[in-house]
Amino acid sequence: MNINQESNDIKCMVLQTMRLLCTAFFALHFSCFTFADERTILLGPKTIGRGWKDNILLEARHFEKVQPGDIVTVYHDNAKRTAQAAFQDPKNWQGVAPEYGCFNIGGPFRMTLTQEIINKLRERGCYIGGHDYRILRVTLTPGSEFVEKIVWRGPAKQMKSDWSASAELPASCFKDLKQGDGLVLHASKVEEGAAAKIMDFTWNVLEPATDGLPVGPAGCTYYINDNAPLLKLQLAGKNHPAAMRIGGKGYRLDKVGIVSFVGQRSEDLSNAQRAPKEYKLEPGELFHGEKQFPTDWSGNLRLTAEPFQECTENDVIIIHYEQLKGCDNPQMSFRENKGKWYDITGSKEPVWYKLDGNDVVMTFDNPVLLDHLKTTGLVITGMGFTLTRIELISAQ
Repeated sequence: MNINQESNDIKCMVLQTMRLLCTAFFALHFSCFTFADERTILLGPKTIGRGWKDNILLEARHFEKVQPGDIVTVYHDNAKRTAQAAFQDPKNWQGVAPEYGCFNIGGPFRMTLTQEIINKLRERGCYIGGHDYRILRVTLTPGSEFVEKIVWRGPAKQMKSDWSASAELPASCFKDLKQGDGLVLHASKVEEGAAAKIMDFTWNVLEPATDGLPVGPAGCTYYINDNAPLLKLQLAGKNHPAAMRIGGKGYRLDKVGIVSFVGQRSEDLSNAQRAPKEYKLEPGELFHGEKQFPTDWSGNLRLTAEPFQECTENDVIIIHYEQLKGCDNPQMSFRENKGKWYDITGSKEPVWYKLDGNDVVMTFDNPVLLDHLKTTGLVITGMGFTLTRIELISAQ
């Protein structure tokens, strides 16, 4: 072998090595900047108690790279039979879409992102609210990780306003249905307030969460979270002509699909938002935790009328807080827990407390204020602080 040939061979080996190194580098680089199938964006626990008074903000940063069709899932426990949930716009406290303003929950509940919803989430995030359950974690999953198979194609059924109409689906539609799958109701001609009712062959609802599912412009999805609904479908028998009945009001049912999750969950929590630490209330405490009131005025805390029933004009509330860094004019206000949130004192204009670092003390010597506390409860609102503790103390 001559020197030139040997030199060329060496050059080829060097080039091949460089190509392999470049390929490995770009593969590593790409893997570091792509998201796992299902990633956690909020880690609980966060208790959503009674009376629609609790909520938690999903920060806008989580939604910078989402696409229409991606899915937010809320895993929870301790849900009461009557538990309800909502995905709320911090701007006006309405649902980020009409179908997400209030709905019953059983197992994990989900929100499918549309471009309209994404626009809101990227600007200000959204609150998860409701009553009578505890959030364990919230995840975000690309829509591509859910695969749908259409199992019923009509004929289409128009749901009347009196809930009298329904479509019958045979047991053969559900032969491949399994726990964790979603039943997708594709709809058109959706009216305001449209709702679906999913029933078994005996005309009873599959579970409380399927009694009045809100229907959006494209329909809705119901996820099978335990074996009980599956058993009801199986009891109908494989040849039963109506193993499931789908009814409701204000929409036309066009077709039904089954959607299955084919991805996996990442256990990487490095970018997850953590819920504030929860505390067990001591005697005399109405709140103990970390409730942030951001500078966009979206924060509030509701207290029901129950703890004020035995109060007198000698009692006081002491509000403990920490000022947010970067806010030059933190303020706090107390409102009636009803309607338009008029000031708790009966004043036509809100009374604002300027926060200087000292605790805020509200006395009960105003009879109008005391009456409002006993009949409607209290809403604390404002901006520029983190609420840490509320005490109810008798001054006698």
